[in-house]
Amino acid sequence: MTDSDDTQQIRKAAIEEIRAMYPPLLTTAHVAELLQCTIGDVRDKIRSGDLPAIRWGQQFRFFRDEVLAVLEEASLDPE
Repeated sequence: MTDSDDTQQIRKAAIEEIRAMYPPLLTTAHVAELLQCTIGDVRDKIRSGDLPAIRWGQQFRFFRDEVLAVLEEASLDPE
């Protein structure tokens, strides 16, 4: 097994763990915890269009799988 295969398996295991730990609809606090950043950073990502969100009154909600897709895309981006 190559390092790439190991990395992919670790990534898949981490995503499945996140799916088990978090509900399908996330709050801003959930996303901040998941991304290990501040709530302000999450709001900045929403404003910049980097993170899809739904406006719920004066709050935001996030679909877990969309957040995971953004996280996966960022981890695969060689920047």
